[in-house]
Amino acid sequence: MILFIDANKIYTQLSTIEKDYFFTLYSRLKKADFIKKIGVSSCLYCNRNYIFNFTKNNQENATAQLDHFFDKSTYPYLAICLYNLIPSCSTCNQRKSSKKVDILHPYYESFDNKAKFDLKIKDSSFYHSLKGFQIDINTEDKQAEKSIEVFNLKQLYDNHKDIVLELIQKNAIYNESYLDELMTQYEGTLFKNKEDLQRLVLGGYISDDEIGKRPLSKLIKDISQELGLL
Repeated sequence: MILFIDANKIYTQLSTIEKDYFFTLYSRLKKADFIKKIGVSSCLYCNRNYIFNFTKNNQENATAQLDHFFDKSTYPYLAICLYNLIPSCSTCNQRKSSKKVDILHPYYESFDNKAKFDLKIKDSSFYHSLKGFQIDINTEDKQAEKSIEVFNLKQLYDNHKDIVLELIQKNAIYNESYLDELMTQYEGTLFKNKEDLQRLVLGGYISDDEIGKRPLSKLIKDISQELGLL
């Protein structure tokens, strides 16, 4: 973060021409290639939307937007800093915009480590009804709290209660003995190891370093751990 502090001092020394130079360089950045090299397939802010690339007229295009963590209008010299470019969905990029907010930086601070989705049972209908439970996001970290607020994560994830309901139902079906039976029958053919089987059953990546590969993997991992599926 020292880089950004030093850069802030430089800002007052930049002329209009120099600022335009940084903006021009950013406009030439091949955004689809950059996003592909990052190695993620979902928004780094919300983990809800895919950010795939697609090919059109023999050129790589991105479905994602690149958010400038420190906005380029205020910090033009960071317009082309790769550590300042965050692949994100259009919703998160618009919600953050150029706001100066103290949220988690996806490259330096892990939302996965600092916040956790939690299942709160309301009544006995939780096995078959969305009304029988609610989803909470718990954290003691101030930046994580701000990220939850800025990107409206609590309300947005409330729309994914169907995924949680499926996990509750899978917990009743896929007991340990059934999983062991599947491992015995299909290990080495349909899947390589138990982690592959768990991803197949749960529908999301469960390793901490792979959560960005599929939307909702953070939600699936946290709730699955709480249910005892992991």
